[in-house]
Amino acid sequence: MQEHIEKFNQIAINVDHNNLPVGLYHGKMGLCIYFYEFARLTSEKKYRIIADKIFDDTVNSVTEHIEIDSSNGLTGICMAVDFLIESGYIKGNPDHILKNYDDKIIQSLLFNRMLDANPSLDTIKIVMGNLAYCTTRLQNTKLPNNERIIIQGAIIEVINKIESLAVDKFTEPPAFSLTAYFIPLYLQLLKRLYLLNFYNYKIVKIIDDMSPQILSLYPLNKANRLLLCSAMSEINAIAGNIAGWDRHIELLKQDIDIHQIIHEFRNKDLTFNKGLCGFYYLLRKTGIKEEYNDLFINRIENSDIWVHFLEKDSAYIKPFSLYDGVPGVILTYLHILNRSNTMMFFDKVIG
Repeated sequence: MQEHIEKFNQIAINVDHNNLPVGLYHGKMGLCIYFYEFARLTSEKKYRIIADKIFDDTVNSVTEHIEIDSSNGLTGICMAVDFLIESGYIKGNPDHILKNYDDKIIQSLLFNRMLDANPSLDTIKIVMGNLAYCTTRLQNTKLPNNERIIIQGAIIEVINKIESLAVDKFTEPPAFSLTAYFIPLYLQLLKRLYLLNFYNYKIVKIIDDMSPQILSLYPLNKANRLLLCSAMSEINAIAGNIAGWDRHIELLKQDIDIHQIIHEFRNKDLTFNKGLCGFYYLLRKTGIKEEYNDLFINRIENSDIWVHFLEKDSAYIKPFSLYDGVPGVILTYLHILNRSNTMMFFDKVIG
């Protein structure tokens, strides 16, 4: 496995970074996060230097016309910068460094018309990603009060817009994905907002209104079932045991054979977003992990991706993508191997 990792690292270092997008999920900023985290997990300082270079290159690549979203655009870059400062990878005051970027993101929430004219769930999820970033900024106790009020106002306005939309929020995607199933993502966003304690009466009303439909959900895909169960459990724990949710959470947990689910992921289905590593992260969040560590390690070490990850016609992996490629797999593998207490970046951004 060490050879596979070293091979990937060399390719990732030598690839023409100008040909990569700048974004967090699939581009240079994700690769930057990978090398910072890899340096921490392995204590190999040379990768910290590489991460610094990729970071500078990424920041210098940001243009006025960059998209405002968390996967490919400005919001994801801001999430990463905030994480890197908080973790001590780079130095600076996030309130100063991110001020101009924050203004662009807030303006996109207040004045963008993405939520007009029957938007798709994918469009709504882009806006939710921007809201999730705003909740991260509001966690900073040193954020100036006038900026805090502006961000809170933007969040309130957009949440009200989302609630007014006549869209089906409850459809289950056909396959497991940490970012495709709308209702767990929405519950995670509502949890973030509830913890900020400035709009809780509305959050409680939203949950109460959705509750009958949520209590009717029983995802066919068992990994998706656990994803819904996890999201429900997290918000139920902080919002005060919502009526009927304890029983439904227990129902969702039944008939979930973890070994079977792990083996249902195909040999190459390892990625963090849609594969085995994302499922490991989910198990870790629900407190179910230790007894399966050896199985996860074995599946990762013996996957065919290490032979085929650079195939141009590969439909199953984007090699340099943090979420849909090799970096997320390696970071998950090292986390399991080191029995780390935290998957630092993913805990911060997805948590």
